[in-house]
Amino acid sequence: MNSSQDIIRISNSARSASNFTQLGEILMSELSLILPIDRLNIGLIDIGDYSFTDAFVKGQNVPGRALGHQRTLADTVVEAGMQLGEGIIIGDEPPEKLIEHFPRLKSTLDTGIRSMLAAPLETDNKVVAAIVLCSIRTSAYTLEDLKMVRGIGLRIIERAIELKASS
Repeated sequence: MNSSQDIIRISNSARSASNFTQLGEILMSELSLILPIDRLNIGLIDIGDYSFTDAFVKGQNVPGRALGHQRTLADTVVEAGMQLGEGIIIGDEPPEKLIEHFPRLKSTLDTGIRSMLAAPLETDNKVVAAIVLCSIRTSAYTLEDLKMVRGIGLRIIERAIELKASS
């Protein structure tokens, strides 16, 4: 696997999408060929409301979280990824330890998810979205995976915003 070639190939494919759902489907299809993904979520972030809204979800979703579900960023994996700047990977810790650190994660872990990769995406120096990958496998993601997903996200964020605005 050549990460830079994957970033270019997947980004170009996703940017060719004609609507937001298609963009998400392309990401899921392409990324699942090289990463273990049981759920992919693209969430829109509103820093003013400090919220995360599910704009695209594919795979094993959390019960009660329909498309458009909005929740606070406080105490979430996405918030931790934003604070770190480049994103975050979790999955080496037992679920009990993860819940201690991220209390809002319990409902996700109850679905069998054991690893997550959260890549915040910004435009004009403002975080506006995040791509979140989830796997039932422990230790499913690496730093290289995070860099690749973030690289793809940063290349497609403008197109994603444009498509979401027109949907």
